[in-house]
Formats: sequence, C-alpha cells, structure tokens
Amino acid sequence: MNENEMDNRGSKSEFNLDRAHKKDIMLSSVKEQRVDGSWPLSIKANPTNIERGLRCTLIGLDKGCRSFYNAGLLSNIFESSKIKILTKVSLSKNYNTLAKCNLDPWFLTGFSDAEGSFIISIYRDEKSKFKWRVSAYFSIHIHVKDVLLLEKIHKTFGVGTLRKNNENTVLFRVSDIKELQIIIDHFKNYPLVSAKYSDFLLFEQCFNIIKNKEHLTSDGFKRILDLRASLNKGLSPELKEAFPLVLPVTRKEYVFNGIPNPLWISGFATGDSSFRVSIENSTSKIGKRVRLCFDTCLHIRETTLLEGIAKYFSLYNSHVTTSNKEMSIQCSEKNQTCLLQFRNNSDIDNKIIPFFKEYSIKGVKALDFNDWCDVAELVKNKEHLSKEGLNKITEIANNINLNRKW
Repeated sequence: MNENEMDNRGSKSEFNLDRAHKKDIMLSSVKEQRVDGSWPLSIKANPTNIERGLRCTLIGLDKGCRSFYNAGLLSNIFESSKIKILTKVSLSKNYNTLAKCNLDPWFLTGFSDAEGSFIISIYRDEKSKFKWRVSAYFSIHIHVKDVLLLEKIHKTFGVGTLRKNNENTVLFRVSDIKELQIIIDHFKNYPLVSAKYSDFLLFEQCFNIIKNKEHLTSDGFKRILDLRASLNKGLSPELKEAFPLVLPVTRKEYVFNGIPNPLWISGFATGDSSFRVSIENSTSKIGKRVRLCFDTCLHIRETTLLEGIAKYFSLYNSHVTTSNKEMSIQCSEKNQTCLLQFRNNSDIDNKIIPFFKEYSIKGVKALDFNDWCDVAELVKNKEHLSKEGLNKITEIANNINLNRKW
C-alpha cells in the first residue's frame, strides 16, 4: 500500500440535484475522503441555480499568537528543511512568527478525526523472513493549498516528514517507530472522538507488536494479520488470497462519549464541515432567496457524533434558542450517510459564527468562512432584498471555493 491509497480516510457523501421535486438536498452515495478539501459539498436542488458549496479550510487569527498569514496572491515558493512546494498560497511577513505557535492538542485530534489515517501496511518483500514486510504509519494527506496548515501540524507534533505527494496534494507522515510513540501518546492523552478511535486501538496493538519486534516471529506476524483484517477496510484481495485462514479480531464497539473541548470541533470542522451559500429562485420581489448553511456529513455510523455536535452548538450562547425546524440531522440507510445541517439565520448569527470566531478554524477555509460571514451580515441587514445587495452576494459566491484565486 502506498500513500496514494485512501485506506481509512473516512467517508464523504455525494449530493445530487433532485430536479423533479426540488428538494433541499438529496443524499446520493458515499465516497472515500477526498484530499482536495475544497470541492463543493452539494448542489442546491433548484433546476436553474447551483449553490456555492464552501468546503474549504479556515485561516484564523490564533488567540495565543497575534500573527496571521494571508492567501490569495499568485504562486510563491514555500520552503522548509523538509519540503519545497510550488503553491499559490502567499506568506505574509509574519508567517515565521505564526509557524512557531503550536496548534492546540485538541485541535490536532479534531483535525485527525477528520483527515488522519492510521495505516498498517503489509506488502511483499522476497528478502524478508516471511516474504512479507510490515510497517506502521500515521499520515495526513491534503490538498497542496493547505500546505501551511500541514506545516504547522508537522511543527506541533515535532516528528515525521512533510513532502509533496503529487501535483495537487501534500503528505505528512510519521513512520519511524520512536516517533510513532509520540503520536500514540498524543492520542492516548487527547483521544479521538469519532469511530476512528476503534481503528486507533487496533493500530496501537499492531504498533506494540512491531515495537517489540514480535512481528518478526510467526506468531507475531499472524497477530498482525488478524488485527489488520479488522482495521480500516480490512485485508486487500491479495492478502486474503495469500492468508485465507486469517481470523479478524473483534473491533471495539464505537460509543460516542461527548465533545471533550471546543477546539476539537474547530479542528474537526476544518477537515469535515462546510460553509455554504446558495442563491435560489423564489417568489419574492427580487425573485431570489439567499440561504446560508453550516453542514457536516459523515458515514451513518457517526450519527451519535453528529447528534453530539448539534447538542454542543445548541448549548453555545444558551440564551439563544436553537431552531429545531432549521437544524436537522438527515440519515440515509440506503446511502449510509448522515447530514447535520444548520440553516436558521438566528443560529448562524448567534451560535455558528460567534463560535468559530472564538475557536478559529485554520487553513485556507478561513477565507471562505470570512466571506460566509460577510454574506451573513448582508442578509442580516436585509441588503439581499435589493438588486445591489444581491449582486454583492452573487459576486462573493462566485469567488469562493473552487473559484477562489489561491
């Protein structure tokens, strides 16, 4: 297995346009986690209007580090001791100061819940004792435009390597056994919240076998195979054919135990949530309706996690009542997806926006979040009801996400 394989990257959902019934969102299918982080989450169910999905990654002003970096200028060369990447993200003069500020450990865990991978690779090696070699590594694989965020993650962990994986993606990887111990210790002190925690437990067992060199024995190698059969997607067809008698171990049942820290949400939302603006046809005088949505779509096994996130936001600024009508969790057994969606203006103005201004998302998504906030302000001031205001919103919507010049 190589770094290009997605393995346990988690699930993402596709959304299709329901032209016949003009429904808000129709779940279509589950895809493996994308590394491009900025593709639109959905297409609004309107035959003549495509919404502007905001699946991107936020640059915020760190509370403990009053510096920030900008994006938007044309290509610059980003260099460090471990990576040299041609990217269209510019660095401000204050970037070096920002880079020295470590990310909060709960943010790291939240982002890893969304984007991290725990891999046990078993591949043919005729020179090895069993003709197969075993290796373990932790990786985060994202679009090149978020190289600065990945560099900051790399600096915070203090281990691993950072490199360009291909033309569009960058890879942070930890494979050295001593450095992996640091990764293991981090996730034991700041545990994963999603179903990925079950994979981490299996990975940790494999890691301990490898650390003690027991994988070089027949019994240890068999235990690795049994654990690997229950990790992520299980064994590859090649491994199943080579080892037909493998007995997969029982995975620990996933139980959601609550959100441990608000910065976990900011990390998770950086990887897995979407800020969307849609401009729809309506019967209003201007003939258009503007809607803002904050969405998180996961595999259906994560339903309790989404319910926990919904409850967490509902309690934020508790004096403001959350609209159950406009905050919904939609699950599809057929497509194995579950979608949490906030779309009530009061919730967005009084809960979602203040929360992420207090607990900043990081990376390029900041730019889209800021634009989303600008649209929210225009809507709050009812400027969307005028042609001029609608044109402002349309211009913003046309220059976010895939259309952003980064």
